[in-house]
Amino acid sequence: MNRIFNLQAPKMSLILLLVYPIILALLLEVGIHQIGPSTFLNVLENTLFGIIIYVSVLILNSFKGSKWISKAMLLGFYLILIIETGLYILFETRFNASYIYVILNTNTAEITEFSQTFSTYYLLWLLLFLLPLFSFFPKSIASAKAISKPKIVTGVIFILMLAGVLKFSKLIIYNLPYITVKSYTQYKEQVNEIEQFRAENLQIEVATTTQNELIVVAIGESASRKHMQVYGYDRPTNPLLIAQDSLKLFNDVISSHVYTMGSLYDALTLANYENPKASQSLIQFLKSANYKTYWLSNQRPVGFHDNLISKLASVSHETVFLNYSAFNENGNYDEVLLPLLNETLSEEGKKVIFLHLAGNHYAYNKRYPTRFNYFKTEEKNEKTSNINTYDNAIRYNDYVLSEVLKLIQQQNKKSAFLYFSDHGEEMYDVAEFFGHFEDKPTSTMYEIPFIFWKSPSFETPTDFVIDTSRAYMLDDFPHTLTHLMGISAEGLKRTRSIFSDSFRPKKRLIQDGVDFDEFKAKEKK
Repeated sequence: MNRIFNLQAPKMSLILLLVYPIILALLLEVGIHQIGPSTFLNVLENTLFGIIIYVSVLILNSFKGSKWISKAMLLGFYLILIIETGLYILFETRFNASYIYVILNTNTAEITEFSQTFSTYYLLWLLLFLLPLFSFFPKSIASAKAISKPKIVTGVIFILMLAGVLKFSKLIIYNLPYITVKSYTQYKEQVNEIEQFRAENLQIEVATTTQNELIVVAIGESASRKHMQVYGYDRPTNPLLIAQDSLKLFNDVISSHVYTMGSLYDALTLANYENPKASQSLIQFLKSANYKTYWLSNQRPVGFHDNLISKLASVSHETVFLNYSAFNENGNYDEVLLPLLNETLSEEGKKVIFLHLAGNHYAYNKRYPTRFNYFKTEEKNEKTSNINTYDNAIRYNDYVLSEVLKLIQQQNKKSAFLYFSDHGEEMYDVAEFFGHFEDKPTSTMYEIPFIFWKSPSFETPTDFVIDTSRAYMLDDFPHTLTHLMGISAEGLKRTRSIFSDSFRPKKRLIQDGVDFDEFKAKEKK
């Protein structure tokens, strides 16, 4: 009995080294939050992955000079569980592909801002993961004995079998290394597709039926329809837009994802849920119709990896990024785009201008100047503070959009204006938290404003209609904008345009084929 429970026994020590973080992760998740639907599936995946690490270490230690690899594998296993547990502590979500996409398109300033926004003392519990590293970790590796060749072969077969179980049981979706590699590969494929667009400078055969001069598309960030006065919110967040009687407010539009890269990739290419590969980009169609295209942005152009949105934007004739500094108190507010827009509007020729706003990106209090600190309450708590600063950012966005409209209207041209947000934001409306997380979705993260204005002289296609109640998804935006502009070409479908009398509603599928309308119907606060 003593031999069985002898913690100095090499294999038992190694087993404890692997079991400890799995149990600790479970205890922290359950202790700080509660048992969720994915809790035990994640524990099972961690256990199977831990067994793979255990057998791998035994095999590696049979070869000279390989113990450093064993140490690296064990350290990696601990790091994986620290990341997974920290993520769950903060957001009650599991690591998934959207986090990889966000990281690859996020810069250090946004990471700093994010950590300041969501930092919590609960993360101090993660220090408990480090205890074994200062106790029996070194001895466990050093004392692990070599095994015979037949056992090595058996071990390799066993590892392959466990890997098969993870894959075919779909537990692999909880495995961080697998998700990371798969997501990065998919990301690179998308980058290569866009690089091909740019390299080929593709000229598409198009036909046009209208002769308009100006389209401005303003793309917001994290704007929730529920916090906009023009959509019925009970606070005065849109005092300027609500005074405009010529705006058309579409009230059932959603994004395809709840993170910028996923949503805008779909909105700016022919990619959608049914066909995730981007065959052509929206900007290519516009250029082929002899519109000069501009991308004016108040977001930073680079991330830790090539920023996918910047690459999509670079297909334009001209791209300008005004925000190269970190988001901070003295950073660029969206009004910095107004002089540049005014200058661009004065240029000759027909044009399409995309304005990419910083919008309502967290930290909300850094999205507006102090003169827009309108909503204040004496009550001091995180929830109230977040709602107030978010509503202030919405109110400032109202000012920016109104100024954009003024500049367009002053041109007296055949012009139109469209505004939508890349995705929405949860702000304690459906669930008791704020932000947007693909693994913890709410309807408000998908529901976005979609606002349209046109000048009296703007030429519309013959089948143009306005029905603001249409259920629409942003991945069909290329079909909508080109139809509005009277552009037709192979691959463009009027049945997908929100402005066409041929429009056919479709199932709005999100995530793993979930019907958004069914998802919202089941949603409870």
